[in-house]
Amino acid sequence: MNLQDKVALVTGSGVRLGQAIAQKLGQLGMRVVIHYHHSEKGAKQTVKLLPGDESRHLILQADLKDVSAIKELVRKAEDKSGPISVLINNAADFFPTPFFSTSEEEWDHLFELNLKAPFFLAQTIAEGMKKRGEGKIINMVDVSADRPWSGFLPYCTSKAGLSSLTIGLARALAPEVQVNAIAPGTVLPPPDHAEMDLSESVKRSLLKRIGLAEDIVQAVEYLLKSDFVTGTILPVDGGRSVY
Repeated sequence: MNLQDKVALVTGSGVRLGQAIAQKLGQLGMRVVIHYHHSEKGAKQTVKLLPGDESRHLILQADLKDVSAIKELVRKAEDKSGPISVLINNAADFFPTPFFSTSEEEWDHLFELNLKAPFFLAQTIAEGMKKRGEGKIINMVDVSADRPWSGFLPYCTSKAGLSSLTIGLARALAPEVQVNAIAPGTVLPPPDHAEMDLSESVKRSLLKRIGLAEDIVQAVEYLLKSDFVTGTILPVDGGRSVY
């Protein structure tokens, strides 16, 4: 697919990996819809990182746990920027959930944001993609989807569901739309990440290092530029999944 001047929606693109992905899409000539929930300041920083005039891009706020908000987000994006050709389901939440103390609210929060939102975003956007004869959807899953961590079971299970959804969507939307996922290992650890945990992540990888945002961004670029890859879960984890 020719990416020049096409519209891409990147969820959670006001911070961290989403911001890096949005920046790369701008460099590839795309018009980027920068979605955020709470990170308005970060979203405004993101648009300043993109090449060209800021008016090429769009910043929109939405709570993706609300399906009506998803539909309104897509409506506004397409009304102001044009049809969405690329969807990057990046927004997610991650926090410890010890098995015996996990609440229903924590479970619902993680599943609504990490799994339900990508489903309904794809449902809302992909019909137009199929009618136009092209489109790309990339879901951000996790190496833990196949090897769940006992202290993060709702998170890991939601990402396993997203991996399954990726394959199902690839089947449902073929041949016009390619749907793939990227499964990062430890990349851009949060500021409160324990040093001991980082050391363990390095120890359990083949390449013995923490990943960089650029490692994921390069994988996104590859999947967007290839028109012969769909239904794939691409590990970008330094070999952690096969350690």
